[in-house]
Amino acid sequence: MRDEATVAMTDDEQYEEEAERQFLEETLAGLGSKLHTLAHDQVAARNQIETRWLTDLRQYHGDYTPDEIARMKANDSSQVYVNITRNKTRAAIARLSDMLLPNDDRNFGLKPTPVPATSQAGRALQHDGMSSQAVMMGAMGQAGSPQFGQPDQQKQLEQAARAMQQQIEDDFTEASYNGKVRDVIDDACKLGTGILKGPTVVNRARRAWVTDPQSGRSVLEVQEEFRPSLERVDPWDFFPDMSACSMKEAEFVFERKLVNRKQLRELADLPGVIPGQLRKALEDEKGQSFSQDRRDELRAITGVDTVASDKRWELWEYWGPLDKDELRSCGCDADDDPLVEYTGCVLMVGPHVIKAAINPLDTDDLPYSVFNWEEDRSSIFGFGVPYLMRHPQRVVNAAWRMMMDNAGLSAGPQVVVSKKGISPADGSWTIRPRKVWFATGEGNVDQAFKVFNIQSNQGDLFAIFQAAQQLADTETNLPILLQGEGASGGPGAKTATGMQMLMNNSNIVLRSAVKNFDDGITEPTVRRFYDYHMLYTDRAEIKGDFDIVARGSTVLVAREEQQEKLIMLTQVAGGNPLFAQMTDWHGLYKEILRSMQVPVDSIVKSEETLAEEQQSQGQQEPPPEVQIKMAEMQLKQQELQLKAQQQQTDLQLRQQQQQWDQQYKAAQLQSDQEIARQKLATEQGISLAELEARLGLESQKLELKMQETAAKLQTERDKAAAQLTDRQNDRLARGQNQAMGFDSYG
Repeated sequence: MRDEATVAMTDDEQYEEEAERQFLEETLAGLGSKLHTLAHDQVAARNQIETRWLTDLRQYHGDYTPDEIARMKANDSSQVYVNITRNKTRAAIARLSDMLLPNDDRNFGLKPTPVPATSQAGRALQHDGMSSQAVMMGAMGQAGSPQFGQPDQQKQLEQAARAMQQQIEDDFTEASYNGKVRDVIDDACKLGTGILKGPTVVNRARRAWVTDPQSGRSVLEVQEEFRPSLERVDPWDFFPDMSACSMKEAEFVFERKLVNRKQLRELADLPGVIPGQLRKALEDEKGQSFSQDRRDELRAITGVDTVASDKRWELWEYWGPLDKDELRSCGCDADDDPLVEYTGCVLMVGPHVIKAAINPLDTDDLPYSVFNWEEDRSSIFGFGVPYLMRHPQRVVNAAWRMMMDNAGLSAGPQVVVSKKGISPADGSWTIRPRKVWFATGEGNVDQAFKVFNIQSNQGDLFAIFQAAQQLADTETNLPILLQGEGASGGPGAKTATGMQMLMNNSNIVLRSAVKNFDDGITEPTVRRFYDYHMLYTDRAEIKGDFDIVARGSTVLVAREEQQEKLIMLTQVAGGNPLFAQMTDWHGLYKEILRSMQVPVDSIVKSEETLAEEQQSQGQQEPPPEVQIKMAEMQLKQQELQLKAQQQQTDLQLRQQQQQWDQQYKAAQLQSDQEIARQKLATEQGISLAELEARLGLESQKLELKMQETAAKLQTERDKAAAQLTDRQNDRLARGQNQAMGFDSYG
């Protein structure tokens, strides 16, 4: 009986296992069918956007559509294409790459939040096994308030932020961040949208030469490590949730890759791949049928022949929400808690799911960042430079074609020949120089030929062409001077002020594009790398509660303008002691060198080197309270000097006024004397000369008396001025002594 019960239980267990296996297989097949249908729905929903992209690329490469070429041939008109779109787009790519990817700086930074949610001490206690409540109590002061503002802890958090920033910089360097971002900018300027994916975990081999301690020989060591990396995603293979207006609203994303048989077989080496599903994908010929392939059209635009036999499979990568049973069917562990929702990644070839994994980030963020040159509020995909100047490009082409057609017609006259009056001697009716014609005698030879000239409209058509060029500058806010050519936009644009105005106008759209890049690429990408290291990196010294600072917009100002403003700032700060105390002169000097595009590291000494030199020379920075006292003393000295200068000025004015009064009185006295002598001579009936001879002695006495009086007045003035100067010097000395009434700092 016991054996029969054991056999029965075994049969039940086998039945349950078989039922569970069938359920998982059906769930896996249902997942593949559901995602495959959803992917094709997104492809169909993006058809109109892809049509717009094809038009933009034709415009960028200067190519007419087949219908337009057929119409021109039917009308026997010119087919020339004046491509102004390519130069505008390349200028935008170069300008934006120069701003966002400076060689001597980075476009992002990390800093501690004003009130960090965690602290290094708290994390250390957590690593030691202390409860979160105890950690929180340890982070509180005696009064129950957080002690995040302590100088030591703030310094530690700043050091941790710099360490995390250096770690992310190292990740970006290993992943060739600048090169991939340049490709993203290229996509955004041409099509309107650029996509950057990361972090993607890659297995990277690191090589290092080490010395064998026994033999002393150098040995090459190859170590494999998993590192977060970055990828540029082709917009043609990026299919997000088309019902969303931004990546923040997108619930899922599909990414398509076209792989050949060799690449498909290499997927078997990936951990977690379901071998049976991969075999089905290889055997299924339907997997080679693409949902909507634009490669032939793209090749036709660039003049590349289409490939007839190109056997490839569609490898779909899905990121989005997944059901718990769907994850279990792929071999993933999932919790039964109904409050837990999972997002994950699924790889599938056609409808066959070959691998699935739970999203490695606890934030459930999708690993895609999108940058639009100009955003479209109704779609994730934006507009590029070719789209913005589509109509000016059409006008330019139409005007130039009409100029060519008109030039061809007006180059020579239209000749009307009457065959009754003449006949060609050589039998050909073609008009050539020095040709012989025979008169038939039937008509008037003088009326055998008539010539009609077609009017040339080159000037009017060229004016339309130039207006269209200026319209392209206006609509794109990318003046032609950004392309290294002469300025357009009127005579005023040829002056320095006019060119600066054009540069400022171009910065308007560039400022918007850079802000879109900061919000769409820099901030979310750095945030995901930060979350990755917080989760998976064992280095406790780089962890903390940090804010991401996107600094692409800080380099918008032209180098010359920035340099001028920095030098002006040094003058403002140097002329005010308080501003000088608030200024970081070391950092300001670095920024001036960067604006001059001079290598900073090879010129400026580090702060550690300066500190060592000051310490070796016995120089030490005064304490803050002494610096404040010194600043106050300087302000008081300046105030006393200003007062002394004002008093000196007042004294000089009073002396000048007294001198003018004396000169006026002397002139008035001389005039009165002349009048009195004339009157006296008239009354006595004598001449003026006789009167002057009689009064000569008295005049000499009077002049001598006046000189003595003037000498006394000058002596009194000199004495008063000396007393005033002595009082000013005494007051200035007392003010300096009062300002210096503190312990001197040695």
